[in-house]
Amino acid sequence: MDRSRTALKRLSDRGNDNFVPGTMAERIAMVWPLTVEAALLSKRYDPERRLQRHVTRLSRRKG
Repeated sequence: MDRSRTALKRLSDRGNDNFVPGTMAERIAMVWPLTVEAALLSKRYDPERRLQRHVTRLSRRKG
């Protein structure tokens, strides 16, 4: 892999790369439906599954 061509970009970056018009957030919003469809082709992944809301944390008291 040619690491000299690798660049770190953030959603807040305003660079113009001339690939697709729109902000990075808009581009991710365009790609997400395609990602879900690709994941649906595999029975191993469920893209509709949401994050767990019932996770708890236990800690021991010192002393």
